[in-house]
Amino acid sequence: MAFFDKLGDLAKNLGDKTTDAIETGKLNSRINSEKAAAGEELKKIGAHYYSLFLADGQAAPQVLEFCVSAKAHDEAAAQAQAEIDRIRAESEAEKEAAAASEAAASDEGVVLCTVCGAGNPQGTKFCCQCGGKIETPVQPESSFCPGCGAANVPGTKFCCECGAKLTSPVQPAKPVCPGCGAEVAPGVKFCNECGTRIE
Repeated sequence: MAFFDKLGDLAKNLGDKTTDAIETGKLNSRINSEKAAAGEELKKIGAHYYSLFLADGQAAPQVLEFCVSAKAHDEAAAQAQAEIDRIRAESEAEKEAAAASEAAASDEGVVLCTVCGAGNPQGTKFCCQCGGKIETPVQPESSFCPGCGAANVPGTKFCCECGAKLTSPVQPAKPVCPGCGAEVAPGVKFCNECGTRIE
């Protein structure tokens, strides 16, 4: 019987130790949460006195040094933020300028394919993307005013600049290809640039 009594005592001791460990764990958890809550309240106290210091520049001698140091850190952080904002603004301005420059360059030096819409370098005869023929718009022939030299739309009877009567439009020295607008020699049946039949 003594053996079973010893086993019972051992089980009771183990149970007591487990209960103590659980209770201790709960108390440690409570201690940590209470300390964290106290820390939050202390932060509020510090923030209150710091705001009073910022309002009138006065603080108790015991905390004046801390308030001055905190203000210096805030000002340094504000300067760093201003520098970040300046860098971002400059970067955005550079991006916008680059985009505007690219847009201007593309407006001046790119011909759009009428088949697929891809941009091609000026003077390209066939699309680099789809191989389609690039249709270069043929500029209408202009009537030049004999009085002021201004260009006028074909069919205009009087100069839009000076009002002088216009003679018939000046004919180009050589025929022009209807496909690409390139000058062709008289008597040529096909354009040397694009292969279009010359009427």
